[in-house]
Amino acid sequence: MPEALPFVKAGRGGSGEGPPAGYLQACSRGHRFDVKPYYPPKYCASSMGWFETMIYRTWASAGTAAAALIAAMSLASPGPAHALDKGALPANVDAVYRVNFTALGEIGRFHFNSKIDGETYALKADAKIDTAIFDYRGDMSSKGAVSEAGLGTEPAAYSYTYKQKTFLKKKKVKSLDIAFEGPAVSKVTPFDPPSPKAIPVTAQQLRNVLDPLTGVMALSLGNLANPCAQKLPIYDGKQRFDIVFTPKRRAGADHVCTVKMVQISGHKPGEGSGSVVNGEIELVMRPVPKANIVIPYSVSVPTIVGTATLTSEKVEITMPDSERIALRR
Repeated sequence: MPEALPFVKAGRGGSGEGPPAGYLQACSRGHRFDVKPYYPPKYCASSMGWFETMIYRTWASAGTAAAALIAAMSLASPGPAHALDKGALPANVDAVYRVNFTALGEIGRFHFNSKIDGETYALKADAKIDTAIFDYRGDMSSKGAVSEAGLGTEPAAYSYTYKQKTFLKKKKVKSLDIAFEGPAVSKVTPFDPPSPKAIPVTAQQLRNVLDPLTGVMALSLGNLANPCAQKLPIYDGKQRFDIVFTPKRRAGADHVCTVKMVQISGHKPGEGSGSVVNGEIELVMRPVPKANIVIPYSVSVPTIVGTATLTSEKVEITMPDSERIALRR
């Protein structure tokens, strides 16, 4: 049995009464779970309740960071403080990633697209997670202006909508919008009213921040010789956090970074990615010198119930002169 499910070895289920050894194989078929007559339904139901809860916690907190990391496939820096001295940047980037989760194998896909048209940019991303105990559909978009000579970006609007269904629970459909004015967030329509237990987000913390698409895309425009030495200030409409990248090693032409989420505000003490991430998040960055960018090739997020990995399936880059660059797995 996978180490991500130690309660199987210990003989404990969600109800407190342990199922027989090997019950999980009997309840599972690939990604789908079926209760068979010769195995008491309470075993499968109690185990799935526990597993569903842990999967929910994992994707609700660590999933945001992972999805944001692989969205770093775009074309501009976060602002004048991160000015670039580069050649021509891509006019279009289209990337597809596959999502795997330990023993479940491939459970979803992530698609990202970015475009620059003159002095404006438009970003779109969609994610799909499909298992018997957790289904998720998410769509994100961001738009804004590219500063003169492509030295920075000025985000104008960010939108996020998702549909989520967990085992034995009602479907959730929610959305979030962030509006920007100058260097600061001007308006937010949140998922839910802030919890009184959450650390308040101050007005000062909403200045010079980046939404999860416009912000994280700056990762691909870092120093091609050392893309791991970066820190991204992110606000997702509810929480304010930094994503800190640190060089770890080289793997051929690739740069391997360690990644840490530093929570600042908007979260409840003891909650967030730190409560489910179990180990070191690792990101592999692959330089594309012809396109003057580095791309996130893969990211691995160890959690308390297993390891989530996002790996590049294909990346198609179109330069302003229509030259095409294709990267395949």
